[in-house]
Amino acid sequence: MNIENRWAFKRMRKKVADIYFRFSIKAKLTIAFLFVGLLTIMLMGYLSYSYYSSGIKRDFYRISQEASLRLNHHIDFYIYQLGKSTSSVMKDELIQQWMEQGQSYSLKEQVDVQNVLRRNVALNYPEIVGMFLLTTDGRTLAMSNLSLISDDVFNDEPWSQSGFQEKTVVIPTHTVKYITGDVRVLSLELPIYSIENMDFLGKLVIDFYLDEFNRTFEKADLSPKGRFFIVSDEDSIVYHSEYSWLGVDRKLTELGKLDLSDNESASVQEWEGRKTLVAVTKSESTGWSFVSTVPFDEMASATKNTPNAMIAAFLIIALGIVLIVPILSSMYVRPILRLRKVMGDVERGNLDVRAVYVSGQDELQYLNRGFNIMLDQIQELLETVSTLKYKEVSLQLREKEAMVKALQAQINPHFLYNSLDIIKSMAYLEDMPEIVKMARSLADFYRYTAKDTDSMVKLEDELTQLKYYLSIIHVRFPGTFRSQFSVNDKFMDCLIPKLIIQPLVENAVKYAIEPKEGKGSIIVNAFDDRTDLVIEVADTGPGIRPDRLMEINRMLMQLSENAQHEYGRQQSLGIANVHARIVLQYGNRYGVCMDSFEGRGTVVSIRLPLNMLQNHSDKTDNS
Repeated sequence: MNIENRWAFKRMRKKVADIYFRFSIKAKLTIAFLFVGLLTIMLMGYLSYSYYSSGIKRDFYRISQEASLRLNHHIDFYIYQLGKSTSSVMKDELIQQWMEQGQSYSLKEQVDVQNVLRRNVALNYPEIVGMFLLTTDGRTLAMSNLSLISDDVFNDEPWSQSGFQEKTVVIPTHTVKYITGDVRVLSLELPIYSIENMDFLGKLVIDFYLDEFNRTFEKADLSPKGRFFIVSDEDSIVYHSEYSWLGVDRKLTELGKLDLSDNESASVQEWEGRKTLVAVTKSESTGWSFVSTVPFDEMASATKNTPNAMIAAFLIIALGIVLIVPILSSMYVRPILRLRKVMGDVERGNLDVRAVYVSGQDELQYLNRGFNIMLDQIQELLETVSTLKYKEVSLQLREKEAMVKALQAQINPHFLYNSLDIIKSMAYLEDMPEIVKMARSLADFYRYTAKDTDSMVKLEDELTQLKYYLSIIHVRFPGTFRSQFSVNDKFMDCLIPKLIIQPLVENAVKYAIEPKEGKGSIIVNAFDDRTDLVIEVADTGPGIRPDRLMEINRMLMQLSENAQHEYGRQQSLGIANVHARIVLQYGNRYGVCMDSFEGRGTVVSIRLPLNMLQNHSDKTDNS
């Protein structure tokens, strides 16, 4: 948003505010209630219409499903009876002989077989158009009640290309060309078995009109303009009142505009220029879809009066609001004005005033009571501010005092390393290399310790200074003392608090190496534990007694819980001091942990957050 648009927005907002504050609370409440009333009525009308529509769809789907199931059952029963009526035909002696050995049949004998089929039609179902015998060796015998255009017209029927199946199959509506015109028929395939050895001989196909379908669907009535139709699983029209659509792909007709994918609920679709309820029921026996359609307004005639009812309700509510809101607003505004006067006194600095409070369930009285409590709390806070400031200063002084004590516990090396430089020079002149090495290491170590103990250093620098310290121990115990560093190079750039390893090594020298006159080893190791860095200092000394080890661990646990107050009480740079420094910096899940094996040695572990160390900048690399 540029400057001009910003200024235009501010001006528009100011105009809106001017208009808003120009009216009284009474007028604003009246307008607000009118708006809320109108919005409520519209929302109720919308929700009522939505719920009513949903109910209509549910009821329509239930009714259409029940009707479709009845229709489907009736049609299934009709097809079953049609197939059952031909069982005697399939067992007829002439039919059986022709199916097994009809190659040598004369024309007269074939006419006899056709007469058997024709008698069955005359005695049972007049809507049968034709009956056909097909054998597995490719022979076909046809009997039709209509005149054929040609003898091979039946080669185009679906059943002539569908092969042989040893089960009853219903073929959806399709077209057969006769001299009288195109005829829409359904086909029923029935398997034929030998009555002697039950061998599969072929099939009997029956082509029949949809007269029974018409009679069945004429009796089914959802509404004056409701319709039923059937669609096959290949989306061709099996039945519809429009004869020319029978057997045609649904997408090539007006029915193609309907979405029949939802067979679990009714849907409202736009069809033939009006909203239409559509429900689909799948037949389990044939796989056909029974579709029912009803114009929505026939099922939802009650919704036509909804707009008039909403307008009448709003007029009644608006009249009530105009008459009642001014009276109610006066009752609520007066207590607010009194409270505003008290707030003005407080604004001018008078904290002794109080709002009038009457016990009860009135929210405005709760507001007065809360305001009085707020004033009491403000006075209490003003009285305790000086005390809190005093406590804060005292806490800061105590922390500084603890840091000073920790620094005083260190040996001040500034004078010592200058003196050691002189000793190193004199030993060099006197050709005493061991003293030169010791003095150099001691001087480098004290220079390192003279820097700020709170700074962060790389693990590599800390280990380098530790090697200076251990070189002095090697001079002190030549040939018997051993030291080893097992630290992967990937950890060398990690940043750690300064001087947290050397005090632990110094303890190991004091309690593990010196008692054994230098016969022992110190091993420094580092590894990562998920997001933490663990540094271990192990020795081969006599170990620690279990009771003493328990006492040390208890002291470390106490430091973890209250490091801020216990840190300043430590009088050395040993394990407790290192642990307290780590806990103060990173939290009580980090610090020092000690394990000991009496007679074999001790392992002291330092746990630090590895991810924090890796995310530090390199500004302290040269510390």
